[in-house]
Amino acid sequence: MSLNKNTNLLFLTLIFSVMGLAQESKKQEKDSLSMQQLDEVILTGESKVMSLSKKLFSVGTIDQKDIAKVAGNNLADILNYNLNITVTPDASTGRSTISMFGLDGQYVKILIDGIPMASDNGIGNNIDITQINLEDVERIEIVEGSMGVLYGDNAVAGVINIVTKRGLDNNHKWQLQLSVQEETVGSEYALFDEGRHIQNVKLSHQLSDKTSIAIGGSRNDNAGFFNGYKGKNYVNIQDNAVVNDSLRGMEWNPKEQLTAYGNLNTSIGKHNIFYKIQYYDESVPVYNHFVNGRLDSNTGMPNPTALDENFDTERVMNNLNITGPLKGSTVYNLSLSHQTQKRYYKQYVYNILQQGIESVNSDDLSQSSEIWYSKGFVSNIVPGTDFFNLQLGYEFNHQTGFDAIATGEYSSDVVENTLENYDFFGVLDFNITDRFSIFPGARFTNNSQFGNKLIWSLSSTYDFSNSFKVKAVFGSAFRAPNFEELFFYFVDSNHNVQGNPDLDPEDGLSVFLNVEEKFRLSDSSMLKTALKSFYFHIDGKIASIISTDDQDRNLFTFDNVDRSQILGFSLENSLMMNRWQASLGVTYMGESTTIDASEGISSDFLWSFNLQSALSYSIPSIKTALSAQLKYTGRSQVVLSGTDGSVVGQTDDFTWMDASARTNITKDLSITLGARNIFDIVRVNASDTPTGAHGSGGAPSRLFGNGRSYYLKLLYNLNFN
Repeated sequence: MSLNKNTNLLFLTLIFSVMGLAQESKKQEKDSLSMQQLDEVILTGESKVMSLSKKLFSVGTIDQKDIAKVAGNNLADILNYNLNITVTPDASTGRSTISMFGLDGQYVKILIDGIPMASDNGIGNNIDITQINLEDVERIEIVEGSMGVLYGDNAVAGVINIVTKRGLDNNHKWQLQLSVQEETVGSEYALFDEGRHIQNVKLSHQLSDKTSIAIGGSRNDNAGFFNGYKGKNYVNIQDNAVVNDSLRGMEWNPKEQLTAYGNLNTSIGKHNIFYKIQYYDESVPVYNHFVNGRLDSNTGMPNPTALDENFDTERVMNNLNITGPLKGSTVYNLSLSHQTQKRYYKQYVYNILQQGIESVNSDDLSQSSEIWYSKGFVSNIVPGTDFFNLQLGYEFNHQTGFDAIATGEYSSDVVENTLENYDFFGVLDFNITDRFSIFPGARFTNNSQFGNKLIWSLSSTYDFSNSFKVKAVFGSAFRAPNFEELFFYFVDSNHNVQGNPDLDPEDGLSVFLNVEEKFRLSDSSMLKTALKSFYFHIDGKIASIISTDDQDRNLFTFDNVDRSQILGFSLENSLMMNRWQASLGVTYMGESTTIDASEGISSDFLWSFNLQSALSYSIPSIKTALSAQLKYTGRSQVVLSGTDGSVVGQTDDFTWMDASARTNITKDLSITLGARNIFDIVRVNASDTPTGAHGSGGAPSRLFGNGRSYYLKLLYNLNFN
């Protein structure tokens, strides 16, 4: 496959892309492309148990059909279509994180079957969403609003729950699923050395009506984005001398990801047991743009080398969910998890002409964590009355490990640390009338670093009618410092970067209001409108600062010095009509960050406008679905590292557009063709807004995409007995 052979694909995709100038945001039907707001959706692993999730919060889902339409392989491929979620990639590390309602990934909790996922520096937050493979996913549930009482610290903006598929949905006992996906990276593609190459395999077996098992694996080989750079084996030699033109390496580093998993789902009486084991490995090489132009002492000829790096991450996850009734309608939910994550760092001298490693300077374990986690709760404790009910639960988390780069004479100070949480929570349910309910809740948390804290919330719902409903959530915006902020250590003769074990949690207020109404236009058409308002005020925000250590050296560390406010309004509309689905959503949001709050230096609100639209059309006669999505992201406020500390800056607006066509060639074989980033976004201008607190600095642009890309995916499903 080459770009020249993609002419038909390009022509077809551009036709579909014209449709995308219509509308997108959140939809209601399963065939819709974006978010589905479903009244009866609740968090997974908690089916028929966690009814408070659907009562209190605005909950949407992305199901298998939505994922298939855009050939989504990882979470980053699909979350970008959500109106109030922004995916931010980092070309230097290969990580992609999200922000939700203007709050970054530290304020969004990501779960797998209701259990927080291990990350580089904590559990559940600031997850690299490119590491979450979607081939084994039944649906993605997105819950909007502060959920600290139910899901603990850092669930300030919302929760994203990844739901694993359980069992077969047909009468067959066996299913073999194979898929191959080839994708360009911008205009770059070659069978092995350029582009994105994805393979997936999954084998499922229905042992009985109550028991099923599945095993599978995935490989995602992203060869990186050159964008004018010349790769790892490039060197410019002129007149027997190396010329450093900074063209070696890549704009976006390559990444290879391997995922293997196994699932067991069984029922014993009325009790359900689900076990998931997953292994993940990721390798990210970093090619230095600078070339050492040394001469060979024997020949006098150039013998250029470069100091390159490699980051390898390994993660093993064991999750167990058990649910069932205790007595009558009183039900329990128990989750147990053991997760380990290790990141290996290798620094080596690469000989460019010989195309091999000449020597290794460092080959160390730079980050390690082991997590023991358990959560249990009982719902519907008082089933005998319609007026009052109660849910009680606990959550336990024990994390040991370190996050450090141990080099130089000071490396002996790197030690393993432990972080523990013991939480107890409860939510009361007062049904004042058939239409009006209030839900006060509280969580008591005991943390080994900062002691006892209280997280609280007060929620209310009012149903004006079966189609017109209002939900409000008022609570604390509580975020605990992560493992890196507490314990990171990188000290040698040239560096002095350390975490601060004396950090306090961030806290403040969060308010979320959701008003929605559904209009039945005809027997085959429906319009849904939702108006949302949100406000976050966060005090004692953790930020990077420059201080001095006990030896009077500059110390780069963290402290509770900043303050942040976010105010926003969203209007979302989705329309389903016969074979058409359309949606249109807009958000107007203001952000204000105060650097060094103690000094009284403040930043005005930066207001931005965001828009998302989608349009899809199904053609049953040829079993084909056409779809397109358009998202406009307005300017946003960011905190950047300046020469003397943090500064407030902003990133300019940009527009992203995708389009695709998916068709079933046979009952077992489907093909998906599409284009991502049709407007060819690579870099977005980013400029500082000096506050006077620390000076100014920062990059003139940020890398958001790798240009217009095209993909083709073949999926084969074989069902047999």
